[in-house]
Amino acid sequence: MKRFLSLIVFCCIVQIGYAADNDKPATVSPWLYKKLTKTEKLIAEKSYQAAEKNLYSLLKKVDQGGYEHATVLRSLSSVQALQGHYRKAAELLEQCLALKVLPEQQQQQSILNLGQLYMATEQYRRAVETLQPWLAKNPKLDAELSALLANAYAQLKKYRQALPHIKRAIATSKKPVESWYQLELALHYELNEYAAAAKLLRQLIQQYPNKKEYWEQLSSVYQQLKQFKKAVTIQHLAYKKGLLNSEKEILALTNLFLYTGSPYRGAKLLSDALANRQVRGNSRNWETLANAWQQARELDKAIDALEKASSLNDKGVLYQQLGQIYVEQEHWDKAVQAFNKAIAKGGLKHAGSVYLLLGMSHYELHNVKQARSAFNTAKKYGKQKKAALQWLDYLDNAS
Repeated sequence: MKRFLSLIVFCCIVQIGYAADNDKPATVSPWLYKKLTKTEKLIAEKSYQAAEKNLYSLLKKVDQGGYEHATVLRSLSSVQALQGHYRKAAELLEQCLALKVLPEQQQQQSILNLGQLYMATEQYRRAVETLQPWLAKNPKLDAELSALLANAYAQLKKYRQALPHIKRAIATSKKPVESWYQLELALHYELNEYAAAAKLLRQLIQQYPNKKEYWEQLSSVYQQLKQFKKAVTIQHLAYKKGLLNSEKEILALTNLFLYTGSPYRGAKLLSDALANRQVRGNSRNWETLANAWQQARELDKAIDALEKASSLNDKGVLYQQLGQIYVEQEHWDKAVQAFNKAIAKGGLKHAGSVYLLLGMSHYELHNVKQARSAFNTAKKYGKQKKAALQWLDYLDNAS
């Protein structure tokens, strides 16, 4: 759950305040003021190396351990941060704070900056140890700082501690950043709080109605909660909005319709998708459509789809399935054709059943010779042997 962290660095080289340990104004000498002013100009011109050189030179000239020393260290930290040298910037700011001579306002700002530097250098534990006390001392914090601390806890996998901070960031901001919602959502996932995740996702869909991933995630969360009808409703709404249009997505929605007991809607969806070439017209997809129509009791449509699926399949199993439907409908001649095609294609796991049904279909068509031949073949298969012999006995006694 890594998030981009923006680092706020305040240069604030020359300030007058009150020292941390007394009531005297904390000021710098006129000569240092002039030097720092020149350095500020270099920083404004982005001449960071020249500014850095000047500051290191000043560091050797100021009284060690005093306010001027802390001011130069703080300025050096800012210059290092502006160059992207965050770890070095943190070290310098640590040295500055250790002197304990900054005015309270600068002290608090420096502590905040140090916490941000720890975040930028992936020192998340130190970031928490720095920012948590700071936030307790500064209750009128802005939303971004709450989000920053939430990120730190999240990186430490302390998801429960992170959650209230990111919620506070969202609640106290006039325009919450989308990534904050995403962090809260990720925390709910980590904590297995799927009902809370669903509530947040509904809010995200209202705010970002064209963001496909939120529709998908909400459907997935509903499935996790075993609220499958809500899941299929969300997916179907996303489909109608044009957000779901890949073959994988359409097939997933079709299967969800079937799972939730809406086979007609699933079949209609897939039939339209095949017609519009949104999904490939291969054997598997036609077979799925056939099963959907069959569940919807639209047998004629199921047969048409299964005929297409069977013709595209290199094995005979689908012709076997088609033949069984024809048997149920007592379309014996069509059943014979389907079973013969199944046998011709081969690859049948239950070939004995095919021969047995083929024999029965021939018998119903009064093709006794062909029926006897099919039953003789069927008796070679163990599971069908008994039934095949019974049919043969029946044919012998009937003749």
